[in-house]
Amino acid sequence: MKSPQEKRGLRIELYWLLPALVAGLLVYLNTLRGQFVYDDQWQIVRNTLIQDSSQFWHALTSDVWAVHGGEQATSNYWRPSFVFWMILNFRCFGLATFGWHLSNILLHLGVVALSFALLRRLNVSRPVAGAIALLFAVHPVHSESIAWISGAPDLILCAALLGSIWCVILLGEKMTPLRGVLALALYLVALGAKEVAILYPLVVVAVLWHREDDRDGGVPWGRSLSIAWPFAAAAVAYFIVRQSILGTVQLSKSEVNLGETILTAPAIFAFYLRQMIAPFGIGPSYPLRVVRSANIGMANFIIPLVVTAGAGWWMLRMAARSKLARIGLALLVVPLLPTLNIAAFHPEQLVHDRYLYVPLLGFLILTIPVLATWLPRLMEESAPRWERLVFIGAAVISVPLAAQTIRYNSAWTSNLALWEWGVRSDPTSAFNHQQYGVQLHEAKRLEEAVGAFNRAIEILPSPVAYLARGTTLIDQKRFEEAERDLHQLTSVEIEKVTPYTMYQAYDGLAVSYVKQRKLTEAAASLMEGRDRLPQYTAAFTVRLAVILYQGGQKQEAVNQLDAARTHGRTDALPESRLVFYRLGLLNAELGHPQEARDAYQEFLSLTKDLLSPDIQLARTKSQDALRDLNR
Repeated sequence: MKSPQEKRGLRIELYWLLPALVAGLLVYLNTLRGQFVYDDQWQIVRNTLIQDSSQFWHALTSDVWAVHGGEQATSNYWRPSFVFWMILNFRCFGLATFGWHLSNILLHLGVVALSFALLRRLNVSRPVAGAIALLFAVHPVHSESIAWISGAPDLILCAALLGSIWCVILLGEKMTPLRGVLALALYLVALGAKEVAILYPLVVVAVLWHREDDRDGGVPWGRSLSIAWPFAAAAVAYFIVRQSILGTVQLSKSEVNLGETILTAPAIFAFYLRQMIAPFGIGPSYPLRVVRSANIGMANFIIPLVVTAGAGWWMLRMAARSKLARIGLALLVVPLLPTLNIAAFHPEQLVHDRYLYVPLLGFLILTIPVLATWLPRLMEESAPRWERLVFIGAAVISVPLAAQTIRYNSAWTSNLALWEWGVRSDPTSAFNHQQYGVQLHEAKRLEEAVGAFNRAIEILPSPVAYLARGTTLIDQKRFEEAERDLHQLTSVEIEKVTPYTMYQAYDGLAVSYVKQRKLTEAAASLMEGRDRLPQYTAAFTVRLAVILYQGGQKQEAVNQLDAARTHGRTDALPESRLVFYRLGLLNAELGHPQEARDAYQEFLSLTKDLLSPDIQLARTKSQDALRDLNR
């Protein structure tokens, strides 16, 4: 039972936190109408691993792109906490985007509340803690993490890290098994959300260690290390497990050397610093490229170097004076260190706003309390009055920040809106033009789509751009040009093209041939693709069976589907399960009612958790067919 004084104290705390929570909710309300965009389509809508309850453990022990099929990981990302979050959301909301967006918003508000509570635990005054929470809540660099459903890893990471830091502070006061277990458990959640958490032991040391002249508490260096070492051991264990699952430490996405990495680092840090201070040029990607000896200059190296050196000097100076500043510096710098490893990123996507979700909190912790301390000293007035003025100043600044957030959220409501914004924020990106072309194609704006693909190929030729242009040319009935683009992909070595891109190229060729009534060539294309890409055996066979049926070879179609039954049960693509639907259709037509019933029933059993539109349509038809067969 809380005393009246405790209740009053709690009400006062909520008074200073409430503006941040209300503002954080209001600025993201317009995301609730958003669709599944960009990676959401594969990670959620077409992801059989999160939708099929029988695949639960396989989903948690695979990389996040395992849905593309095959045993080899195709990304650098093993994120079981994020995958579990997706499974949980799918169980709650299915494919209703409102619920997915609401869960992101609520998780963000939870992070805001945790941030405020942690700052109060670190003896930051209520107005200053409220100012930090408010600016953090509405800052537009968070749109990518909150408005985009697949941006949730940053939210999970931050929530888990803040919870773990709270427990670490308690460990510094008194070590108990429960506190240690909770701190480690939350750290494991953070590791499972995003790989950057592997550096968290450095944050633990910053949270615990104090200098002799520190006034804000802490523990000696030796004890800090004794508390930090279990986290370091957990990080090593995670690294080993991750490597065993992915089969590699890192899949490089660009060819850069150490010298180029060093030359580019100041530009990256200066960019992130600018985004935190003045985020008014914002988008899904930015025209920041690798700095090389051939393109080094004032704008991409000299000025960023001066900014980085000046900011770094000031931050280190503040960190030397205050434990709170050291914690802020650790939260700012540690999560940004992996972003300097530019070999892990696409050469046109070296920076992203979502990488600032945790660092922004660190930046605010580092700067706002310093401002609240300096102002009363300069004016020779009492600190409480100026702390309230700092909160008022934060409230004023939050207005344009919130307006920019609301405006930018609209980019994440649909794929077309996102890539329209993308070609404006970075018109020199081949990737942006390629993605924009795909959305123009879906909107049936075919001439504009081909123009976007032409621009992408002109900037930087890529297999996906040729594939997308070829697919669009088919819809324009420019078959010869389309096949030239698609053959450009199928003629290269399989290791040089992403397997799913190669799969789509073979499928596209088959579509082109079918539209010209060249069924023999279409079947040959699919069989060649199936031989080269066995992980897509079932999906290829479903398409092959349709072509054989169109050519009057119904029994051969059944034979092909029968031979692919095992793959139909286990292959990752949702359309793989259509093996059994097609078997049901063909057996019913050939007068084999029992075989048709068995196939339909197995299809319905295998797809009971899958909600992709094609599967749902086939399920409805299967249920109708079963009723007819049972009459």
